[in-house]
Amino acid sequence: MIGESQYDLGRFVRAQGYQHVGYADALHEVKEGCKRGHWIWYVFPQIKGLGLSDYSEFYGIGSMDEARAYMRHPVLGMRLREISEVLLQVGGRSMTDIFGGIDAMKVRSCMTLFDMVAPHDVFERVLEECFRGERCKLTLKRFGTADGMNVRMLGALVGDIVGSVYEFNNTKSVDFELFTPSSNFTDDSVMTLAVAKWLMEDECHSMQGLVECMQELGREHPNAGYGGRFRGWLEAYEPLPYNSWGNGSGMRVSPVGLYAKTLDEALALAAVSAAVTHNHPEGVKGAQAIAASVFLCKEGLSKEQIRYYVERVFGYRLRRKIADIRPAYSFDVSCQGSVPEAIIAFLEGNDFEEVIRLAVSLGGDSDTIACMAGAIAACKYSIPNEMAERCDEILTNDLRKIKDDFMRLLDGR
Repeated sequence: MIGESQYDLGRFVRAQGYQHVGYADALHEVKEGCKRGHWIWYVFPQIKGLGLSDYSEFYGIGSMDEARAYMRHPVLGMRLREISEVLLQVGGRSMTDIFGGIDAMKVRSCMTLFDMVAPHDVFERVLEECFRGERCKLTLKRFGTADGMNVRMLGALVGDIVGSVYEFNNTKSVDFELFTPSSNFTDDSVMTLAVAKWLMEDECHSMQGLVECMQELGREHPNAGYGGRFRGWLEAYEPLPYNSWGNGSGMRVSPVGLYAKTLDEALALAAVSAAVTHNHPEGVKGAQAIAASVFLCKEGLSKEQIRYYVERVFGYRLRRKIADIRPAYSFDVSCQGSVPEAIIAFLEGNDFEEVIRLAVSLGGDSDTIACMAGAIAACKYSIPNEMAERCDEILTNDLRKIKDDFMRLLDGR
């Protein structure tokens, strides 16, 4: 097998065949609800670099591609699913009871990794039922933030570019071409990257600093499809907020959720990012709801936890279904009429592409809805390489550089 030889998956197969500390012993101990042997590294593999021991380095998974090869392996993939299913069947004992505190954290890291590789599989159920939906933050940062082309920053940009051709030519189906010759970035991507530029360059994170970044980048890309009032704001010598409740505040805010170290910081920065133009309470609320969703998803909270928080704090109705919303949904540029729909698309989708398809299929302001939904989804799901590569090619050099520089900044935070 190519994957087995390329990544030396044989090291796992050999280790799982050891006497007394092999896979059969691990399976037996987990069924009994008490780990005794030293087999955690090669039965529940985690990303390379989490531990300091020789074992953690030797058996560490070095990339998402290696994790995918592990899952495709006819023996290793089957065994990981099998023993993960057993975790769900051990009654009356917590993961800490079974593994001890340190090894329980390793199991959570393993489940987080393989949930990204095989979403909507047993690994997600283990995380939800055995770890209260909490993911391993270090694993999410390492592979959820950057894995080749699969970077979270691209989530919003991919959604915008895919949705761009359907904004004024709506589709009410999930069966549509992701890319056409007319696919391009719009004001959503430009302003998203302006916010990223602000976070990198203005240490004080001032409103004036944000205005300067938005005007500079907006003027460099004058044909990105700005609305009339916003275009006037871009060209103004002393621009003032204009009490907007439009979804422009929500579409550009995702870098804030990626950058913030605490939820309070995400909410505060989101308010600033909105207030320079969209200082209406609904405009600020929409930006904060998206930023909070991105932050919470980045931190590994479950969809249900994110749904509960947004409903409780912002009052959005998130129990609706896309299929019920779609028939009567029309063009709505308000935060209150598009931010909840974007979050629902994320909650309902089972992988990144499905989230984008659900968002676009609503019709209406499809590029902005998909931009907001994609920003959240990229914190949970890997972006398919072909989608990421196509969108990266569509970006101009200056926009791509801002995106790459911002990701390097996040890697160091």
